Amino acid sequence: MNITIAGASGFIGKNLIKNLDTNLSIKALSRTSKISKDKNVTWVEVDLFSLSSTIAALKDTDIAIYLVHSMMPSSRLFQGNFQDTDLLLADNFARACHKEKVKQMIYLGGLIPEAGSFSKHLTSRKEVEDVLRYTNIPITVLRAGMAVGDGGSSFEILKNLVLNLPFMLLPKWTKNKTQTIYIDDLIAVIIKSINNKMFFNKTINIVTGETLTYKNLIEQTIDHFGKKKILIPIPFFYIRFSKLWVTIFGETDYELVSPLIDSLMCDLPMTSISPMIEDVIKYRSFKEMLKMVSTNKIVKKGSRSKLVDRTVRSIQRLPNPNRLNNETIYKKYISWLPSNFKYFIRINEINDLIIFYFFMLKIPLLILKKIQEKENVDRVKFHIIGGILTQTTNTGSLEFRQVASGKYALATVHGFFPSLPWYIYKYTQAPLHKHIMKKFGKTLK
Repeated sequence: MNITIAGASGFIGKNLIKNLDTNLSIKALSRTSKISKDKNVTWVEVDLFSLSSTIAALKDTDIAIYLVHSMMPSSRLFQGNFQDTDLLLADNFARACHKEKVKQMIYLGGLIPEAGSFSKHLTSRKEVEDVLRYTNIPITVLRAGMAVGDGGSSFEILKNLVLNLPFMLLPKWTKNKTQTIYIDDLIAVIIKSINNKMFFNKTINIVTGETLTYKNLIEQTIDHFGKKKILIPIPFFYIRFSKLWVTIFGETDYELVSPLIDSLMCDLPMTSISPMIEDVIKYRSFKEMLKMVSTNKIVKKGSRSKLVDRTVRSIQRLPNPNRLNNETIYKKYISWLPSNFKYFIRINEINDLIIFYFFMLKIPLLILKKIQEKENVDRVKFHIIGGILTQTTNTGSLEFRQVASGKYALATVHGFFPSLPWYIYKYTQAPLHKHIMKKFGKTLK
């Protein structure tokens, strides 16, 4: 049986690979190539932003496991947010699974509140579920709270706060309910669901059934590490301040902390353990889990990659209440742009070329060539092949795409290298592009 794991280099992925049966053929997807020590594990370099790269990576896959959550920027300049990035990556993965006739998908997301509003983080995870379900491939959705174990991002943030701070503020959100799961138990559930028809098209909360608040987590972690702390309750939520001090003293990136803190505003469900997974949940309390973790700080290698080149990526979600197809959306964009910026931009269409000019200048700003899709893909894509605003003629692309049969629409730019000096581009052309896409979105709405 061939298993492909997207997000294999993360905390969950590495632990999963270590515990999978050695008789399985495992393909581990990563942004960079790696050499495996295990004979049954092959590391494959893949760009999940590219549909063709993702399809190639999923070749000959029986079971596809999706562990990807895109919090960190993927280019030197990124215009968009993690929700829209998650939507795009999940769509590429879903299309690739459908193309390669995958027999089962397994997705690990987060616990969803039973009532009230969701945070952007939890809403994004729910949207990914929706996108994967549109393939009609049997899917197992696993929803988990904080994974406890050495190297887990949320747990290491908590541990660093306890080790670094002489006193801790307890904003109002620390009274909200939460759930934890020990990493070994989480991995055991994933393994049990592989090729198990009882888990097909099921959504399972991976919980211990223990009633906890974030304040309980902090207090128990303090006790476990033998630290004396002054705890100061504050009758406010203090979201922005919380994000700042968690970033600094949790020793992590703001891009990761911000959506996680937003999610703390939500009460997570206090459900009992599902009978389907009860036999593999060994650690039933947070105190038991703490006994299994190291008391030492884990030296952070740095989650932020060195994005030193001049690449630009833009992912903008477009309102599409009338479920317009991509061809219609791009044609509207081409006609709307010069009519709304008639003193600045004019456009010529010649066969499969679209040429952008600035006012009366004869030199093209950008030249786009429409790509004829080999696959039956619901998108319209252009390569950026010339113009004075691009440094390269073979890397950039503009794409209009439908996701989940038109439930969502995206306009994306990938691999663009601007010709303007970086800081001039960053404060002129880049914000102008973002403004134009937002204004066009309002027009569609």
